[in-house]
Amino acid sequence: MIEPFANNHQSMQIGELVIENQQDKITIYGDIDVTFDAAGHHQAQQLHELTTKIMQAFDDGFPYSNNEAKSKENDDQSDKNIDNPFL
Repeated sequence: MIEPFANNHQSMQIGELVIENQQDKITIYGDIDVTFDAAGHHQAQQLHELTTKIMQAFDDGFPYSNNEAKSKENDDQSDKNIDNPFL
């Protein structure tokens, strides 16, 4: 289990759902089928534990810090204009 917002190197997976930890954000992508069986119960428990830890991090960090060390290198959009190599 990750420690939410604690570092920039932890990740975990529940089913096909990927959770990546950063100090200023948590990225969750993929999908998951929680089936009504023992495996689904285990996945639901993991999701519950993860969301509980995320909410606890918010409660412990209130008011939310204005973290200057944003994960810019992982953002989808850059702050730079890049020349189109096809023109």
